[in-house]
Amino acid sequence: MSGCKPLLMTLLYFQVISVSPSFAEPDFDTGKALFLQRCKPCHGEDGNGKTFAANALNPPPRNFTAEQSRKELTQERMLRSVTQGRPGTAMMPWKDVLSEKEIQSVVHYIRREFMKLEN
Repeated sequence: MSGCKPLLMTLLYFQVISVSPSFAEPDFDTGKALFLQRCKPCHGEDGNGKTFAANALNPPPRNFTAEQSRKELTQERMLRSVTQGRPGTAMMPWKDVLSEKEIQSVVHYIRREFMKLEN
């Protein structure tokens, strides 16, 4: 019976890890609301980067609807960009403004809505 205790502890550990907030499903509606509130001024309502602000930004904001974006932007890269910002661009880090789940949600929204990707 004493051999079961390490196995039980291991199973409990993995169960706790699997419900950790960092593994929570992104929320599409939260992502949409955050995009419209925080990202739309630079990236545009349609995610194409064609905004008034784009005229003053060099480089211009990313066009998420472009084929090049679908090829270049992995989910991991997008999460890193939103979290840490993009040096040399107007893309600021959002890690002190948005929670990890909110960042995951806005990236999820962009990828599904504008890039037409499943994840």
